[in-house]
Amino acid sequence: MSPEPAVDEETLRMGEMAEATGVSERLLRYYESRGLLTPGRTARGHRFYTSADVARVRLVKFLIDGGMSTKDIRFLLECVHEGVDVSRVCEELDTVLTREYVRISKEIQSLELTRRYLAVLTGRPPGGERRRGAGRRGPAGGGGRGLRTTPA
Repeated sequence: MSPEPAVDEETLRMGEMAEATGVSERLLRYYESRGLLTPGRTARGHRFYTSADVARVRLVKFLIDGGMSTKDIRFLLECVHEGVDVSRVCEELDTVLTREYVRISKEIQSLELTRRYLAVLTGRPPGGERRRGAGRRGPAGGGGRGLRTTPA
């Protein structure tokens, strides 16, 4: 028995959705269970997705990759949709987004400090580009540059 065809040319089956978004079928089901995605269903109960669902999954993945919780993403998705004045509908959203902004800013600052430290250890300039001829010297790459990695 062959698989049920897509509802129309504009829709995707789960496997096609996974391929289009780079998100596994298992993760698509998880997004659905968390209320982040609501696919359509065929008469046989098979999921199908639209181009709007593709965009939504990409946004969800982007936000999760940025460290946002699925709870906060769901809240954001419930509040932000086309033609809605967010300031009236979801006053709490500003608090959630501000908290995430501050968290991400702190994480970026911490990562930048770590990056600078690693640049010093490996002889790279602080901007991340490797200097020409700046190979590793010695087993730890410190090679007598006077860099201490432990307290005196």
